[in-house]
Amino acid sequence: MGYLSAATYNYNTHTSGAGVLVLVLLAVAFYIVTALGTYGAYKKAGSYGEPAWSAFVPIYNFIILLRIAGRPKTWAWFLLMIIVPYLGSLAFFVVYIIVANDISKSFGHGGGFTVGLVLLGPIFWYILWLGSSTYRGPAALGASGGGYGGGYPPQPGYPPQQTGYPPQPPGYPPQQPGYPPQQPGYPPAGQPPPPMSTYPPQPPGYPPAGQPPPPMSTYPPQPPPAPPGQAPPPPPSSEEPPPPPGQMPPPQ
Repeated sequence: MGYLSAATYNYNTHTSGAGVLVLVLLAVAFYIVTALGTYGAYKKAGSYGEPAWSAFVPIYNFIILLRIAGRPKTWAWFLLMIIVPYLGSLAFFVVYIIVANDISKSFGHGGGFTVGLVLLGPIFWYILWLGSSTYRGPAALGASGGGYGGGYPPQPGYPPQQTGYPPQPPGYPPQQPGYPPQQPGYPPAGQPPPPMSTYPPQPPGYPPAGQPPPPMSTYPPQPPPAPPGQAPPPPPSSEEPPPPPGQMPPPQ
């Protein structure tokens, strides 16, 4: 009886140890297969996914994942929520959905691909790696309206981002480049006007610039006004008066 009990105990212990070893090997194989697809996606992300071997390193791979998605690396502290039973794991699952959605947008996909990354992660990571998906920047350079991707440098192979105002549609007159040139004689913009001595001379008879007009006594005398009821005298003429009657005009 004792021999039978000892044999049964040894058999159960050996079977349990082998089962645990098989489970550990399966878990390691699953982790490596999943990390391999992530590694390929990190390689596609270029400089944002470097070093790509971080896909095989726990915790570190999540930090690189945040950089590819365009989220700050301080979000790595959310990993501590896994310590809290039940609610912590649920909260981290919500965070992972947000990050997976950013990863989907960064590779040019939509919400359906996000569902695939969350529910069938190993398969969809391989789709990102081996498929026709291309990395377009963290969350497609802020195309989702989050505003966290606009400051990243452009990726090689993609057209540069447009700056300034878009070109006007045909039919509108072209925009004038700057202000029209100033007329000669005006000082350049931002400089004080030149002194008065540099202005062109005024015509004779006018007082110099900056001086009061001369008194009235310097003007030529005016003829006296005619008495009331009489016609005003004719203005002085430079022509010679006519000769008296009976005389010949002087020769010219």
